Amino acid sequence: MRTAILAPVEPPPPFETDLAAARNGDEAAIARLAERFYPTVQRLVHNKLAIDLRSTKPWLAARFSTGDVVHEVFSQVLYDMGSFAGTTEEAFVGYLAIVIRNRIIDMVRFHEADRRDGRRNLRPEHGLDVAGPEGDPATALARGELREQLRLALAQLDERTQLLVRARREGQATFAELAAQLGYATESGARRAFYAAQARLAVLLKES
Repeated sequence: MRTAILAPVEPPPPFETDLAAARNGDEAAIARLAERFYPTVQRLVHNKLAIDLRSTKPWLAARFSTGDVVHEVFSQVLYDMGSFAGTTEEAFVGYLAIVIRNRIIDMVRFHEADRRDGRRNLRPEHGLDVAGPEGDPATALARGELREQLRLALAQLDERTQLLVRARREGQATFAELAAQLGYATESGARRAFYAAQARLAVLLKES
């Protein structure tokens, strides 16, 4: 009886090789990166968002599965890594976590805005709390308008600067981490870029 001889299993390419290929749209490299890093990124993003939603937006947590959304957005981000300028696996994971979390936060805010619009159209005689958790309707409207102005101003900056500003404003990463992820030469360079962006945003908001 002959014993089957199994062909040796080829080791996966180094991270740097797959990263370069993925940046050029190589489907196989993208699939390998997804298989390799998805569990870590999913855990980082899902756990943080799930905690945030349960504590601040329980009504949304009931109908918003962060695990499912992380999976969906993760695939999209791997095809669009234009702002990632790092070279290490640690920087790559941090970058993915930031970008995916930002995109999901935008989705959450869209749901919130849709809910506010619906509640704003309800009349008080229906016996519902039209103001919602943000206080009276005028306050909620003012806050919503300010967030929209900030979103529009931020959209006028390049993608790398947008990621830098959002990551720092929301405490997602240190300047040292962002320098490695976004391609700033030094931690100080990332810090200077952040403050310059803040000044630019202040001008844009004043103009609006």
